[in-house]
Amino acid sequence: MKVSDVGKRTILVYDPRAVARKSQDALAQRLPTLDGRVIGLLNNTKDLVDELLGEVKELLKKDYPSAEFRHFRKQSVSGLTPDLLGQVAKCDVVITAVGD
Repeated sequence: MKVSDVGKRTILVYDPRAVARKSQDALAQRLPTLDGRVIGLLNNTKDLVDELLGEVKELLKKDYPSAEFRHFRKQSVSGLTPDLLGQVAKCDVVITAVGD
């Protein structure tokens, strides 16, 4: 860029703040126990997520020994495929994590 072009540049500045909402969504009703429930562990493909979810699983197994665990892995960080979303939706609880 030439020095004479400096004054002709346009710089866009974005406001990162979210718009304030007048109402808040209600929290999902909590299950009384995880014993006997299906717990989904969703890997988002980031580094170290398997290790983190493995630790969470071991901790939960101690407190809820009759829980069933199902492991899922997204194809990419960006989203779930419709097929995978259908499988995950069959779980009573889903835990996901961000690794790195």
